[in-house]
Amino acid sequence: MKYYFLILIINISSLYYGLSDISFSYSGYTNVYAINRIDDGSVIKLPFRLISSDFNINYMDFSINAKWGIEHRIKSFNTRQPFSDFAYDLVSPDNVDYRSGFREFYLSYFPSFGEIKLGKQIHAWGATDLSSPLDVLNPIDYYYLFTDTDETKIGRNSLVMDLYLNPIKIELLIMPNHISNNIPNNDPDFPITLPASVQDYQFLDMDNPIEYGGYLQYSMDNMDWGIYYFSGYDRNFNIYASNVFSNSTNTLTVTDTIFSYRNTEMYALSNVSFVGDVTFRSDLAYFKTDAGNQSVLNRVYSGNNEFTPFGVEFPEYFTSKYFNISGDYYQYSFQLEYSLPFDIDFSSQIFGYEQIKVDAEIINVSLTNFEYYLDGKDFFYPGMGSSMATIAKNGWLINFNKNILDDAMEFQFSNFLDIKDKGNLFQFKWTYNIIDNCSLSFLYYKGKGNHKKYPDVTFFDTN
Repeated sequence: MKYYFLILIINISSLYYGLSDISFSYSGYTNVYAINRIDDGSVIKLPFRLISSDFNINYMDFSINAKWGIEHRIKSFNTRQPFSDFAYDLVSPDNVDYRSGFREFYLSYFPSFGEIKLGKQIHAWGATDLSSPLDVLNPIDYYYLFTDTDETKIGRNSLVMDLYLNPIKIELLIMPNHISNNIPNNDPDFPITLPASVQDYQFLDMDNPIEYGGYLQYSMDNMDWGIYYFSGYDRNFNIYASNVFSNSTNTLTVTDTIFSYRNTEMYALSNVSFVGDVTFRSDLAYFKTDAGNQSVLNRVYSGNNEFTPFGVEFPEYFTSKYFNISGDYYQYSFQLEYSLPFDIDFSSQIFGYEQIKVDAEIINVSLTNFEYYLDGKDFFYPGMGSSMATIAKNGWLINFNKNILDDAMEFQFSNFLDIKDKGNLFQFKWTYNIIDNCSLSFLYYKGKGNHKKYPDVTFFDTN
């Protein structure tokens, strides 16, 4: 409601000051998706952006920028039913979850030295595409990781100031609160799962967390350099501690695992170089994490366990164990772009991460009738950095793109190789522009995983 109220104020102001000083522009797209598994033809019921609309309102040294959309997710689907029922199920609110909202909505002011932006924004840090370890400001919605449009980022309320001091650009930003990545949990239609199923009560409380950072970019004739710093909280959770509780007679015990989003600092360097017809892009980021020292002594056990169906409660606090998992690691991404013969665009990227050091405690967990030991180092995972690090520790991406018929038809071949675990994800995409502003796309995905860790997945996407 507050966004519409702001637009109303602008419209009233435009009547007072005159319409000639205000300009309005908009663009957008609408998608209709169908995703099917190749083996049995079943529908993969994932959300997609049905409508996305961008608009800008400019007045003197100010502008309002917004990105609004509607998300569509079908609940059930039966292709054998009559066509009327089939069509109804595709659009009916009884069978479709619709969600609308602003992915971006912010105000820009353009003083003589640069630009100041305030509001919900989508940021872009780093030089490489898709898997830059520097692009950490916005959390990722993993439901959109395999779509052919850039819809993965979740907008953040931010205050940004850009200073243009040619040939130097300086950006400073601050962001309140914390938003984690949206990784689907126990969703049979999504090929990536979390290592643990965590309930909300198991997370440490975060008291008004503030994230901040900035970068300095220096531009040369055939090269750009960037130096970055960011201080924030992990986008993916990590294990923090465990509490042991007993029943009123001290004959049974349960362990309550507690998770947190660690505080992490990032120091990074980026480069873009143009050598003849070749473009090189490089990102290198060093991350330093801190587990923190928040106490878990006063927490109450609110979980379910094997004794819950029998009405057994565990009100008595017994002991606490802290993993104290902290570590330093670095991530890298190197990208090459080149135009091959026959007007084929080629790009290749190598990315990965390596641990420098990990500090953690070895704790013993005592439960009813047995005791076991856990080494906190075994539970260290990067909580910030490249979104692809969730899929693979080291990866290689290649992409070929070819347009024909005066760019009316496009062929795209992409392959992602998991270097460490020997999996790969293959994609073939065909697009044809039927008329102006209307195109038809077919995408074929084939995922082959390390069967000890990941299942195979194959699906066909019509857009």
